[in-house]
Amino acid sequence: MSRIGKSAWMALAAASLAVVVGAPVHAAGTPSFSSVSEARVPEMLHPKDAPDTIPAGERVEGVRVDGTMFKGAPTFTAVQADGGRCVSVGAIPPGVPPSGSAATSIRVGGVLPLRVERLVERKPGEAELEIVDAWFDGRTSSVRQATSTRVPLTVLAKGPESYVVYGFRKGDELQVVLPSQDRIGYVDPRGQIGFTQCGHLRIGLDTTAKNGAMLMAAGRIQTKRAQRPAPSFHPQSQAVPADTTMRALQVTVSTSRTKREREPLLSASVGWAEDDEGVTAGFRNDFVDAPNVEPIESE
Repeated sequence: MSRIGKSAWMALAAASLAVVVGAPVHAAGTPSFSSVSEARVPEMLHPKDAPDTIPAGERVEGVRVDGTMFKGAPTFTAVQADGGRCVSVGAIPPGVPPSGSAATSIRVGGVLPLRVERLVERKPGEAELEIVDAWFDGRTSSVRQATSTRVPLTVLAKGPESYVVYGFRKGDELQVVLPSQDRIGYVDPRGQIGFTQCGHLRIGLDTTAKNGAMLMAAGRIQTKRAQRPAPSFHPQSQAVPADTTMRALQVTVSTSRTKREREPLLSASVGWAEDDEGVTAGFRNDFVDAPNVEPIESE
C-alpha cells in the first residue's frame, strides 16, 4: 500500500474515533464478570510442529491465496479472507488484535501457522466465535486445516439497529467482540489507534490492571433513513421513500476493580456517534477499496 493510502487509512481511523469523546451513548444493562461465558482459546499452532510441505490443491473454506498480487515481489504471497472472516499468518505481534485482518501477506518460505476467525450470529444476541487453525504453505499456495474451535459469546450491550456487543472470559481477560459491517476504528487499552476491515474485532481487556482497562471503537452500520414528506411548497411532489444509509456507531467497553470488589466491574455502552442521517450505503472513497495488504516478512 502506498504512503498516501496509509495516511488516508489512519486519517479515517482517527476521524472515526474523534466522535467517541463527548458524544452521548445509550448504556445497556451490562452483565457481571462472573456471568460472562468462559472459554479456552487455543494458542496458535507452533511452527516446530509444521509438516514439511502441503501438496498443492488443499484448501480451507473462506481463505484465498494469491501468489501473483505482488508482481514486483514474487517471493511474497497474499492471503485473503472471505465471508466476513479474519485471518492471521505466523505469530501475532504484540499489540495487534488477535482477531486478525481481512488480508495479509507473507514471504514465501516454509509451512507456517494460519488462523481464521469468523463471528457467527444466528440472530441478534445469539452468536459464537468460530476459530480455525491451519497450516499454510506459500510455496504451493495451499492450506490444511488442523483444528476447529467454537466459542460461545455473551451479550455485553445492545444498541440501535440490533447491533450487539459480545464478549467472553479468557482467564483474567475480558475478550470483547465487535461485529463490523464496514470497518472499525478503535483505541485499544494501551492507547494505540488501529482499524480492521474484516467481519469483527476482538480485543482483550486485562481485568487485573490497576487503573482499569478501556476499549473505544467507532464504525459504520447500515440503517434505514425514514421516509421524508413531500415539500410543502410543491403539493404535486411525492414523498421521498426510505433508503439505506451508513451511519456511525460508537462503542465503549471498560473494566475496573477496587479492593472492596470481589470481581471486576464491567461497563459497556453503544449508540449513535452522530445526529446526522449518514451517507448513502455503497458510497466509498477510492482508498477505501484498496486492499489492506502490504508485504511483511516472517521469520
